[in-house]
Amino acid sequence: MSASRRSFLASLLRAGGALLGFGGLLWAGAGLMRRREPGYPVEDPRRRQPEGLAREGSVSVDASLRPRLIRPPGALEEPAFLAACIRCTRCQDACDLGAIQYLGEAHGAAAHTPIVDPRIKACNLCMKCTQACPTPALTPLELKDSDRVAMGSVALSQDLCLSYKALRLRDEQALLMELGRSATEAEAPYERRGPCGECHMFCPLRERAITLEPGAFLAPIVHPEACVGCGLCEQICRRITHDRPAIEVVPTRQWT
Repeated sequence: MSASRRSFLASLLRAGGALLGFGGLLWAGAGLMRRREPGYPVEDPRRRQPEGLAREGSVSVDASLRPRLIRPPGALEEPAFLAACIRCTRCQDACDLGAIQYLGEAHGAAAHTPIVDPRIKACNLCMKCTQACPTPALTPLELKDSDRVAMGSVALSQDLCLSYKALRLRDEQALLMELGRSATEAEAPYERRGPCGECHMFCPLRERAITLEPGAFLAPIVHPEACVGCGLCEQICRRITHDRPAIEVVPTRQWT
C-alpha cells in the first residue's frame, strides 16, 4: 500500500473517531438535561412510609398526606372536573406565575390534573388558565369575575398571628401597669414583631374576605363566606412567619 493511501485511510479513521466522540458527548449531555427536567412539584406520598395507609387506586396513600384539593379558578365540581379534564397542561402553560401544579401517579384517578398549592405559589386570579382550557373543565372567566371563583375558603389562627400577638402584649402590659408591676414582664411569653396586616394588603378581595380590627395593630378578621381561596394571604404569611402561617386556605371540595 502506498504511503499516500495509508495517509488517506489514517485521516479517515481520525475523522470518524472525532465524529463518534462528538456524538457521544451530545448523547451524554442530552441525558444530563433529561435528568434535570423538573418533575411534578407536588410531593408524592409514596416517598414516605407512614402508618395507617389507605388505598387510592393501585397505590397505598395516607389520606392525611394528600395535598389540599384546591383546583384552579372556574373548575367544575368533582367528579365532573375529572371527567372533563384531558390533562393537556394548557392551563399551566397559561399561568405566568407558575401557580398551577399537577398531581402525580400516586393520586389515582386524579393523576395529572391541576391544583393550586399556596405553599409553592398562590393564584393571582388573572383567569388566563380558564381561557386556555379547551374543555368545560375550567369555566372561562375574566378579571372582573373574581368574586365568582370558588377555589377554597380561609381560616385564621390568632395564636400564630403577629398582629394578635401584639394586641395580647398590649393588653397584658396595660393590666400589669394597673397592678403596679413592670410592663416588661409581659414581653416574655410572646415574640413582639409589631403589627402586620400583610394578608389584608395582598387579598384581592380585601374589605370583603379580610377586614381589619379598628386601631393601629392591623389585626385581621377573616370572612370565609367571601373568600375565594386564591392563597395570596397564606403565601405572604408563610414568608413573614417563616413557614408557620397564621392564615391558610381551607379546601371546600373533597377527594372522590
